Amino acid sequence: MTRLPALSVSVVLCAAVMLRAGAADRAASPASGPAIERASSSAPRLTPNDTIKEFCTGCHNQYDLKGELSLDDFDVAKAADHAAIGEKMIRKLRAGLMPPKTEPQPDRETRMALVTALETTLDKAATPNPGRRTFQRLNRAEYAAAIKAIFGIDVDVSEYLPADTISASFDNIADVQMPSATVMQGYLRAAAYVSEAVLGDPSADASSTTYEVPRTESQKDHVDGAPFGTRGGIVIEHNFLADGDYRFRLLLHGEPTGALFGRTIGKIQMEVAIDGDRAALLNVDRWISESDADGLTVSTDPIHVAAGPHRVAATFIREFEGEEDDADRRRLRRHDAPASAQPGDRRTDEGHRRVGQSDAREDSLVPSGEA
Repeated sequence: MTRLPALSVSVVLCAAVMLRAGAADRAASPASGPAIERASSSAPRLTPNDTIKEFCTGCHNQYDLKGELSLDDFDVAKAADHAAIGEKMIRKLRAGLMPPKTEPQPDRETRMALVTALETTLDKAATPNPGRRTFQRLNRAEYAAAIKAIFGIDVDVSEYLPADTISASFDNIADVQMPSATVMQGYLRAAAYVSEAVLGDPSADASSTTYEVPRTESQKDHVDGAPFGTRGGIVIEHNFLADGDYRFRLLLHGEPTGALFGRTIGKIQMEVAIDGDRAALLNVDRWISESDADGLTVSTDPIHVAAGPHRVAATFIREFEGEEDDADRRRLRRHDAPASAQPGDRRTDEGHRRVGQSDAREDSLVPSGEA
C-alpha cells in the first residue's frame, strides 16, 4: 500500500512531459511552414520564355493574332532581333496592361523577372561599338577660345590658321579635319605669336595694327565700352607686346571732294582712352582736308603703355545731347524767309526751298577751306 502513491505520481509526470513535448512540436510546426513557403516563393516559378507561353501566347499566336502580334517564336534571349516588340512588351508589363484583367495573371516576381530579362537583353544589344577616335584638332573658334581661357588674350586666328572645312553645316567634324603641312605651319605660326604675346618681347620691332570703322556706321551714339560723354568711334582689345611709347593715328573719313565727312558747325574733339582712362585729347580742325600734309589723319603724342592686353577707345567728345548738327544744315537755316512774307505765301515758300536747294548743291562744290 505504501508504493501506490509513488507509482501514480510517476505516471502523472510522464503524461505531463508528453503533453509539453507535443505542445512544443505544435508551436514549432507553424513557424517552419511559412518559412519554407516564403523561401519557395522568393524565386520565380517560370523562366521568361515559359511565362510568355503560359500567359501571352494564348492570345498572341499565329492563329488569333490579337493586336496583330504573334509571340509563338519569340525568344527573350533574342529580343534584340525584334526590339520594337520587346520595348512594347516592357511598357505593357510595367503598366500592368498585359495580360488583360480578365485573363490569368502571373505573380509580381514572375512578371518583373520577365521585364528584367527583356530590358537586360535589349540594353546589351543597344550598346554599339563606337570604333576608334579619329584625329581631331581645334578649329579656329575652339583655338581662340582656348587661348583666351588660358592666357586671357584675344587672337585673330584668321591670320594664322586656314579656314575650317564645313561638313553637314558643322566646322568641328573630325572626319574632315585632316592634318596637312599647311595646317601644321599655321598652328606653329599661331603658337609663336601667342608665346610672344604672353611672355613679351622687349626686342620686338616697331609695327602697326589697323582697326577699321565702316563708313556707314553712325557716329552719333555711344559705343559700348567707351568712356561716358563720348560718341561714335571704336573700342578694341589690343595686346601690346612690350612696354613702350605708342603713337595712335586716327584716320577720318572724307568726302569725294577731300573734305572731312560729316563735319559739325562747332569744334570737334577726339579722345583716346586706355582701359577707361583718358590718354590723349585731340582737337580736330573741321576744315581739315586730304590735301593737307597729314591728310585726314590726327595723331597723338607718344603714350607709354605697359605690355599686355588693354582696351583702347578712340571716340568723339559729345558736346551736347540731341542730334549732332552739321555745317550744311546750318547754311540752309541762314536763308530765312523775308520778314514781309507770310507763312501761307506759296511763292515765298517755294523760293525759300529753291534757295536752300541751290546752296546745298553749291556747297558740295566749294573747295575745302573756302566755305
